[in-house]
Amino acid sequence: MPAKAVLFYNPRSGRYNASRIEKWLVVFESCGLEIQGISNPEELTSLSPTHIIAAGGDGTLHMAINKAGLDHSYSILPVGSGNDFAANFKTISIADLARKILSDSIIRCDVLRINDVYAHNVCGTGFESFVAGKARKVRWPALKYILPIARHMFFYRPVHVCITAEDFRYEGRAFMVTIGNGYRSGGGFRMFPNASLQDGKMDLVLIKPHNLLQRLRYVFLVNFGRHLRLEPVVFLHASSCKIELENAAAFQADGDLYHADSMHVNVVAGGLAFIA
Repeated sequence: MPAKAVLFYNPRSGRYNASRIEKWLVVFESCGLEIQGISNPEELTSLSPTHIIAAGGDGTLHMAINKAGLDHSYSILPVGSGNDFAANFKTISIADLARKILSDSIIRCDVLRINDVYAHNVCGTGFESFVAGKARKVRWPALKYILPIARHMFFYRPVHVCITAEDFRYEGRAFMVTIGNGYRSGGGFRMFPNASLQDGKMDLVLIKPHNLLQRLRYVFLVNFGRHLRLEPVVFLHASSCKIELENAAAFQADGDLYHADSMHVNVVAGGLAFIA
């Protein structure tokens, strides 16, 4: 008989250890949930529709969704480095999560589709994707994003982009273009303070080239979600957009890096079945 749920864990995730996973499995099973642990992402591709619990951060959930697809329902145990998507939901115990899974208490959330990649929380290019690449080399989970931001934010050179979205068009240099589904990104920055997971829209933030003083002000205010009115910032609420990039530039989706000549971004309204 197939398991009611799968616990997918990433051994390299920020706060993972084997004994912790075993304890979680015991708690789930004591609540009556049939569950099995999987650490090989390739095993997710052959699962029949089931519930997948990602134990890790946004990268672990991103991997699970892109390997298994949207025919499954998902949860997350936020023990990774960023845990930005999980911040959209109230923290509950493992026992309470097990009961919600058993009762099939699904929330239908939007999900972003970038070319052929799904992103449950955020995607973007420019400084954001640059930081995502550097973050992979940071050994300390608590500093995974903060360290590369602090090291490179004053020396990063803007990239050339062409953005089209409904009644909006911009062509020129950009420090960063970031698109959110949830309200947080980068390990705690309130990049999209008014975002909703269930409105069928994406929140796009374009940050144009700016001087040092403006950059310092931006870095301070984004912690509180008060950056959208700053002069170099353009905010857009849309259901789709296209971003043309130079020379197959990098873009990131939930912290994972990809390369393409353009990003075709669409909102799959209610596409993600989530239990939290």
